[in-house]
Amino acid sequence: MPRVQKKVWSLLASQTFPIKFAVLCPGGGIGRHAILRGWCEYSRASSNLVLGTEKTPTVRGRGFLFLHCVLVMTDQQSTPKEPLSFTPPKAMTRMARTTQLISTRWAANIAWRWFLTPYPFKIPKREVPFEQRFGSPTMFTHDNGNRYPVYQMGTGAKNILLIHGWAGRFTQFGAMIEAMETQYPSLLEEYTISGFNAVSHRGAEGKRTLMPEIAACIHQVTQHLGEVDLALAHSLGSNATMYAVQRLGAPIKRQILIAPPGRISAMVGLFCNAIGFNTAVHAQIVDNLKAKFGEDFDLFSAPELAPSNTIPTLVFHDVNDKDTPISFGREVGEKMANGTYIETSGLGHRRILRDAKVIEQIMKWGFNLS
Repeated sequence: MPRVQKKVWSLLASQTFPIKFAVLCPGGGIGRHAILRGWCEYSRASSNLVLGTEKTPTVRGRGFLFLHCVLVMTDQQSTPKEPLSFTPPKAMTRMARTTQLISTRWAANIAWRWFLTPYPFKIPKREVPFEQRFGSPTMFTHDNGNRYPVYQMGTGAKNILLIHGWAGRFTQFGAMIEAMETQYPSLLEEYTISGFNAVSHRGAEGKRTLMPEIAACIHQVTQHLGEVDLALAHSLGSNATMYAVQRLGAPIKRQILIAPPGRISAMVGLFCNAIGFNTAVHAQIVDNLKAKFGEDFDLFSAPELAPSNTIPTLVFHDVNDKDTPISFGREVGEKMANGTYIETSGLGHRRILRDAKVIEQIMKWGFNLS
């Protein structure tokens, strides 16, 4: 298979642009990692953003208070737009076009396998030192029989759990945790930080998986820890975290969800469009999901789980996210019970995990530090 080709796009950063904070007023399925299910970490310096003055609050939507603020770009230089995590090789698109001309069933079988297979990206060099700090992992055995690695660092009584997205790794939170350590020197004395790579991901057994299996990893790890004070989740990991808490009973007290996905039905369409599968193949994938999870499989998705959320939740999504469209994040954020929604700009899907202003907001919300 030819090498994955990355396309780099650029964006001239505007001087000012609006964001929204959505705070739940007191009175007031399966998700999928966007266009293709599996993109690697690839971005560089984060943008430098400063919060401006809050304006008069206005009420909008069902039970949510929106505070309109202004983000000011202090860096006057252009900020490169984050590229897609994964561009399908031409061999994949050609196979899609060719097989569906011959047989819809044949093409649908191929599409289904691809849809369930996380792309095996190599870990970026910048993440290796963070992984090495954890030492050798403990191998847990999933209900499906596959083993997956669980890492731990720190000696604190309270637990923080790092939950990656589709085709991701727990080390994608490395820059965030290191920045948190700088601001909170006693972090590793007060907390134990745990991370895992789900089945069919880095260092784990298996080739194919689905969101509920990742949620089962979360449930198993949290049961082992006893209780998790804070879960940091990215992309599909956000959906898996919500599912683990609400459907499996994972003992998580608070959660921060970054770039959550939308409904699986919408994800199937984006997946098929990206590779070139036609509507007949799309319909067969949907039929497969219905056969496996029932007619109402979308009820497992993040937007459908959001209204029934019961734990304090902070949601981030970037308007320039090319992997998981902003419309998905907005729906999750605006429906999130007991939650706060923050919208950013210019960070994309992965750079948001390393942005200083995002980390600052996390420190304020999660640890009462400014």
